[in-house]
Formats: sequence, structure tokens, C-alpha cells
Amino acid sequence: MRAHPVLLQPINGSAFTICKRDLSCRDSRSIPFSSHIFFYLALAAMRTLRTRNTSEIGSTKPESPVEHSGKTTSAGRKFKHFTLPPILRRNSKSNSNVSFPDVPNTSCLIAAPQKELLTFEQNLERNCLSAAGQQLIDREEHLYGQISEVAQPTTEREKKEKEQLARDHKGLLSHIDLAVKSSLNLDEDSLEALKSAVKAILQEEEQDRRWLKQKSKRPSWRPSECRRHHDTVIQSLVEECMVNAELPPEESNKLRSSLQRDICGKGRRLQEDLLRVVKDVKGCYPEDMDICNLYGKMYHQAFSAGMRKIAEYGLGMVDCSYLLHWVNVAYPEILQNLELTKAINPEALGKLLTEELTTQLENQYLTHQETEVQTLINKVLNVEEQAWREGSVPELRDNCYFSPLAIDVIQFVNAAFESVETVLGDTSKVQMIACLLKDFLNSYKKFQEKVLKGSNNRNSRTVIMANLSCVEQFRDYIVKKADLFPVDIKECCLSIVADMKNCGYRSLTSPIHKDLKSQYSSLGTPIWLEKKQVFEKLLEGINKHTQDVRGLTDSCHQELLGQLHLEVTVEYVRRLLKRKIKLRDKRMQEQAARLVCEDGQRLNKLFTEAGSREEWLSDILARIAEVLKLQDISSIQLEIVTLSQAYPDLSDVQVTALLSLKSNLSASAVKRIKKTLLDIQDTTSSQDGPSFFSKV
Repeated sequence: MRAHPVLLQPINGSAFTICKRDLSCRDSRSIPFSSHIFFYLALAAMRTLRTRNTSEIGSTKPESPVEHSGKTTSAGRKFKHFTLPPILRRNSKSNSNVSFPDVPNTSCLIAAPQKELLTFEQNLERNCLSAAGQQLIDREEHLYGQISEVAQPTTEREKKEKEQLARDHKGLLSHIDLAVKSSLNLDEDSLEALKSAVKAILQEEEQDRRWLKQKSKRPSWRPSECRRHHDTVIQSLVEECMVNAELPPEESNKLRSSLQRDICGKGRRLQEDLLRVVKDVKGCYPEDMDICNLYGKMYHQAFSAGMRKIAEYGLGMVDCSYLLHWVNVAYPEILQNLELTKAINPEALGKLLTEELTTQLENQYLTHQETEVQTLINKVLNVEEQAWREGSVPELRDNCYFSPLAIDVIQFVNAAFESVETVLGDTSKVQMIACLLKDFLNSYKKFQEKVLKGSNNRNSRTVIMANLSCVEQFRDYIVKKADLFPVDIKECCLSIVADMKNCGYRSLTSPIHKDLKSQYSSLGTPIWLEKKQVFEKLLEGINKHTQDVRGLTDSCHQELLGQLHLEVTVEYVRRLLKRKIKLRDKRMQEQAARLVCEDGQRLNKLFTEAGSREEWLSDILARIAEVLKLQDISSIQLEIVTLSQAYPDLSDVQVTALLSLKSNLSASAVKRIKKTLLDIQDTTSSQDGPSFFSKV
């Protein structure tokens, strides 16, 4: 009987050959039971081999193919002839007797189970895209690049295989697209599919590079530019996400317009998706693909396009300010998220809107703010002036005359400051509002001058008292918010406020000085030196007026008494330096010194008990008394120099007047003292000190 070789292929892919003659026997009864089992196993292996050989036409080898050698099949695969173990070989001494192993030993012919080998279609179904891609690359190399050891298939067959390969390649790209489009889903399967898709993309890119190095004709789909296609798919995905972005109803209802809901919805979607990319999607890509910055760029472009489209239409002020807030503040804050900054470079993205369009919107917004603030603060001042003209007396709050003017104006100005900072994210652009406050203070000062000129009106004094508190509030606000004001604007505002304060206090102290004029006239005269009643009457008059100054806030009352304390002391020194008295000898000089010192102490006590905090004024009269008492020229020189250093505004004329009180000083002595003072002033820089003698 002629032996026919039969190929058997175990599970691990190794082929072996047996002969049908070896499986036959004249007397079936003489074949052991174990041989029947082996026979059926052989038949099953033959059926499996026929099935595989059929399916491999147009298919590919597995992702990790087993190398073969030997005979080549019709699909180009080589198989190795497997030699049966000696126990299964034909007996060399007999052509009829075949010995088979016992049943327990037949297991040596069955290989251990290994990983299931999937077809291309099965890999696609399971989203094993890198394995499917590798299968296509293997088939591609066989059809276009490698030379088979056997005869090439017919042209018609090769054409069909290439057409099938092109269809399969297109199917692979479609599955890659689906995996990329599903990459923002949070389920584990989507991320695993994305990882496999990325590997397939890298395989395709590498295959493109290999083909570019070859001069032979390449497939119609090469180069496939899978990476570029991947970026296009992401762009399409991002644009779709941004178009469909919506806010939850509970948040949407809080916004005033559909435009605001649209902007906020897009911004929220951008933030959430970029965080998802950084946390989950990033791990599916190699670092050199820089996927986070790619997504950041795509979302930035989509958001920017939407914002530009909105900005091109005429916007109301509410929507304009909301749009600017997102451009200047909200969007930069999203990009500065700590998790995002680790993977995305916000500086490379740029601004949402062009500089030209942003400037146009900002000018519209700032002009509106300027007009609105100016209208409000001018209205407040007009109401205040109208009330004064009608003779209205400011209301009393806690026994103090009160005006809401400063509170209202500061509230409007500060709201504008905060709005500009919130919408534009830049305090340097509030200068326009700061200039408005300067203009308002100038108008306010003119109003105060009208009130002072109309001092005969019964309500003028109370209006001044109420407005002194307002002036103080403006001063405190400007100092507190100094960083919002340009330096020149701040200094101008503070200068206006200081002038208004001084004018207001002078208007209240002038009637007091007018009433005390007769007491002032006796100071520095022989009557003052001989009779203590002169200063006693002055103190009584001052005390009476300090008791009558009511209706000011505590801080303004304290400042008014300090102003009055200064003005009384200035008047005292002025009267003394008029030289209406001659201190001819030591006794008179010591008497005058003692009186000046006592007057200074009593004056200081009266004012400090009333509320003044200008205690430094008592030192001036004490120093003048010391000059009057001293007799030694050197000591007088030293005291004059010390007085000049403490109060740099002391003039040469005032020194001359003071020394003239000591009529026993010779002209040469006076000249020596003044020369020493001039030498000291020339060699030392002027020191900062309180201003006093310039007021005398």
C-alpha cells in the first residue's frame, strides 16, 4: 500500500508528517485502543490545517508570529516537517507491525495551550488596533515589498489581495478615528482602545518613513500621514465639544443672557476637558507627542473663534464687560491651574482676542464707566449744593453734623475701580477713573468756596462742619488706595483735600481769633510783663470757644483744636517779635523768660485737655524763653543754632527780632551770633522739621 504524507500542525504551530499507511492495519482488531485515539486526533489536526490554510489567503500572520522554515504554502508561509518520535515510527524490521504508546503517554503529542491567535477582523472588533495594524503591515510587505520563494500568485489574485488590503487599511483608520473620538470618555475601555490606537498610529508613521526611503512603487495609501489625520480628528472632536457645551440648569439660570451662558458653558467645558486630558489621556501617549499642548492649542483656537464671533456683533455693556472679564481674567485663571500648568504652556497659547478687537471693547467699556461715574458723582454734588442754597441744615448723627456726599462718591468711584480691575484684570487702566475723582474734588472745592463766601447764611457753618468730615474721608481713601492713583494724580488730589481742610478749619477758627484780638494786642507789651491778668483773660476766651466748638466728629474736633492750638501759639510769638518791649537788664530778661515759659505750659495744658495732640508747640516757647534768659554770648549762640536746627524755617529776620528784645546786647554781639548761625546753616543740610516760623 502506497504511503501518502499528511501534514499535522499542533497548537503551537509546528508541523509534523505521518503516513496514512502507518495508521492502517489489516486487522483492526489487533490495533490497541490507544491507537484509535491517536487516529482521531490526527484527523482533527488535518481538518484544522485545511481551515487555517484557507483563511490565511488575504489574512496576515499574528502580532507575534512564529518563525517557520521548510515547505512554503500557497499563502507564502513556510512549514517545518516534523519527524515523529521513534516510538511512533514505522518498525524497520516489519512492514505490518506498528507499535503505539499506551493511552497515558499520548499526551506528549498535544502542545500546551497558548494565547489565542486572532484574525484581523477579530482584532478590530476587540479594539486591538496595534495588532490589527501590524497584521496589515505584514500583508503590505508581502504584497509590495517581499519576494516570495514560491511562484507569485496570478495577477488577478494579487490585484484582489491588494484591493482587500486597501479596504482593510481604510477600516483600520476608521477604528483609530473612533478610538480617538472616544478618548475624552472616562471609561477604562475607551482609554485602552486609545492606547492601542496610538501604537497603531506610531506603526503607521514608521511604515510611512520606510516607504519614503524606497524607490519602488508604494501602495496608494502611502504615506498615510496617520499622525496628521489624528490631529485633524482631535480638532474636529474639540470643535464639536465646544459647540455642544452647555451649563447645568441651576448654573445657567444665574446668568443674565444667552451670550453669557454660551461663554461660560464653553469656558467650563474647556476647563473640564483639559483637566481630563492631563489626568487620563496623557498616559495613553508617548511624551514626544506632547498631547496636552496639542489639546490646549485646539481648545484655545476653538474658544477664541467663538469669542471673536461674539465680539463682532454689537454688544450691550453688560455682555461687553462679561466678555472682557473672560478674556482678561477668567480664562487666564483657568490656564494657571496648577494641574494644567504642569503639562500645558499657557504663554504659547496667546490671547483669546486680537489686540485690536480687545482694545476696541476696552475703550467701549472704559468710556461707559467714565460717563456713568461722572454722572453719579456730579449728581451727588448738585444735591449737596441745592440743599445748602435752600438753607437746609445737615442732619445730626451722634451729635455730629453729617453729609453722605463722601460716602456716596467714594462708593461710586471705588465700584468703578473694582469693576475695571475685575473686567480688565489690570489696575493700570483705572487712571481715567482717578482723573474723574480729581476733577470732582476741584468742583467740590469750588462749592466750599461758595459756602465760605455766603457765611452769613445760617447753615453755612454747619455745612462746613459736615463737609470737613467728608474731606477727611476723601483724604483717607486716597491714602489707602494710593496704588490705584498715578503719582501726579494722587499728589494733586491730596493737595486739593489739604487746601479744603485748611480753609474749612480757618473758617471755624477765624471768628475765634477775631474775638480774641484785644487779648492778643497786649501780648509782648509792658502791661503783659507786669500784669498776669492779660494772659489770664486770653486763656478764658480760648477755653470758652473750645467749649463752643461742637458738631464735629471726634477726629475733626481733635484736628480743629490742633489747628487752633497752632494758630494761637503763632499769634503769641508774632506779638512777642514785634518788639514792643525792651528788656534792658538781666532781671527783666529773666522775668520775661519765666513768663513766656509759664504761658507756654498753661497754653499747652489747656489745649491738650480740650483734645489737641500738638504738644510739640510748648517746646517753641520754652526755647524762646531760654534765649531770653541766657547772658553768655556763646550760650546764646548755641541756643539759637539749636532752635534753627529744630525748626529750619526760622528766618534771619526773626532771629534779629528775637535778639533785639535783649536790648543790652551790642550790635557786634548780635552780628557774631547771626554769623555763627549762617555758618552752621551753610555747612549742614537743612533738616526736616515741623513748619512753624514760616507762619509767624
